[in-house]
Amino acid sequence: MNKERGLSLIEVLVALLLLSFVALGSVSLLTVSLKQNKLAGRRSEATSLALERLDNIMAQEFQGSTTYANYALPGEVVLAGPPATLTSNYGTIPGFPAFERVVTLDYNVPVSGMLKAKVQVNWRDRQQGIKTHTLITYLHPALDSR
Repeated sequence: MNKERGLSLIEVLVALLLLSFVALGSVSLLTVSLKQNKLAGRRSEATSLALERLDNIMAQEFQGSTTYANYALPGEVVLAGPPATLTSNYGTIPGFPAFERVVTLDYNVPVSGMLKAKVQVNWRDRQQGIKTHTLITYLHPALDSR
């Protein structure tokens, strides 16, 4: 009796089918990971832009509701409120053309004499549309250490 050892054609096809499912799953996982990594990078840049702007505001002497425009950076569009806003449109933030930054200055919030400073950074994502990252801090002239 002649017994040949080896794999049949069906066994090879089943093995290839299983291998292709594993490969497709790996490619899908890689694609999702790359998208999320890019989103995390953008969110990190947005956080940096918001923190930088809040630090700039906190480094200045407290400005009242009549002198809020002194908080504005060159190129920011100043709009009276309430609340007052300072806007850097897309393409106007040096080194970050893909971002827009809006600073909202809300006086006497949450209590009289305080300033709520909110920085909202926006960017466009191809798959998810406009994304937003927001940071908020509160200022009071009595807390100014100068």
